[in-house]
Amino acid sequence: MDQPELAERSGVAASTISAFETGKQEAGHRTIRKLRIALEQAGVGFVEGDGVRRREQSLIRIVEGEDANLQIHDDIYHTLKKRGGEVLCAGVTELDESAGERFKLLKRHIGRLQDAGITERILIREGDTNLVAPREWYRWLPADYFSRAPFQIYGDKIALKDHDRQQILLIEHALFADSQRATFNALWDMARPVDTGAIGDD
Repeated sequence: MDQPELAERSGVAASTISAFETGKQEAGHRTIRKLRIALEQAGVGFVEGDGVRRREQSLIRIVEGEDANLQIHDDIYHTLKKRGGEVLCAGVTELDESAGERFKLLKRHIGRLQDAGITERILIREGDTNLVAPREWYRWLPADYFSRAPFQIYGDKIALKDHDRQQILLIEHALFADSQRATFNALWDMARPVDTGAIGDD
């Protein structure tokens, strides 16, 4: 991985990475954490002392902390940016502007997905009119089928979210992802397009 890609994946400026790698500048704790997360997501395993190795591919990984959702957003983008595709989302209640910085980060994530030609299909609770992404990405799901545990399917991965614990269970398995994709598609076919008249525009 070159410095520009590491910078993009980690959110750390390429000049900071270069200065750190050449020993011209010390990296702070937050910078080290961002770099470590980006490298771990790319398959690097850190061992005792100063060693690294390619991490064995694990079927299940737990992503946790306040930035867990941002880590998954980055993983979605980097998983799909070269090959394209779509993200399937269910059990979602979108943020609104009152969420401040988290809302801005969500809008940025949606923008970069669109720039990369990646689309989403999002199942929200029937009657929910808080839409952040393009309206055609959404469908209303009857409340009886709406889950409080949001999940996303992308590539060969399934991300199951527990917002209360700030944990996301990330499963990487092609067969499981395809199986959940089929279930999502059945729900999508049952759901109905968001009623634009109820929102008062278009």
